[in-house]
Amino acid sequence: MKSRAARLGFLVATPLGLAVVLWFHPHADGDTLYSSLRDEVPAMLAVHITMLFFIPLMALAAFVLLNGVQGRAATVGRWALGAFVVFYTAWEVSVGLVTGFLTDYANGLDAQGQAAIADAIEHHNGNFLIGDASITLLIGGTGWIVAMVAAAIALRGEGGSRLVAALIACASLFALHPPPIGPIGLICFAAGVALFERTRARAAAHAPAELSLTT
Repeated sequence: MKSRAARLGFLVATPLGLAVVLWFHPHADGDTLYSSLRDEVPAMLAVHITMLFFIPLMALAAFVLLNGVQGRAATVGRWALGAFVVFYTAWEVSVGLVTGFLTDYANGLDAQGQAAIADAIEHHNGNFLIGDASITLLIGGTGWIVAMVAAAIALRGEGGSRLVAALIACASLFALHPPPIGPIGLICFAAGVALFERTRARAAAHAPAELSLTT
């Protein structure tokens, strides 16, 4: 019972904790990234440093959810989580932390220096390999989406309801992590897990009674 409660606590608390953190994610709504983030450096760095810990934890949570689940979908989901944790973490470091540190550095320069660093930030985020819309993000984000869709199929096959499958599939929204989309995806993950684990607990509770009646 204690191990089941610990499992549920980890599976629910991890996404909800990250959802809270992501609500503080700055929005890039200015003319340039530097102008958008120049006053948001503490939040930018705090969010993305925290995500360095939470991305592996989310991958572990999804892996724990699929632990013991058989079938092709579960296998695909587990493999996809590997791509997610490697490439999404690399992208977060490149875009989130590098942009935050460059912005912080530019804040201490004169107008000419700030203009130069602002241009460097735009160039860095536009890089096709590691930038904001890059191959690294494509692979990492796709890994999470595939993992969640595969998990939804696998849990449905394990007796999960359609609502559970829908919630877990919607957890793929976390691939676009800034609020409100990212937190919504994480809340869906937590809700889907809670419902699925409740279903499993009820089935386990009824199994001994059914077994005693047949013997």
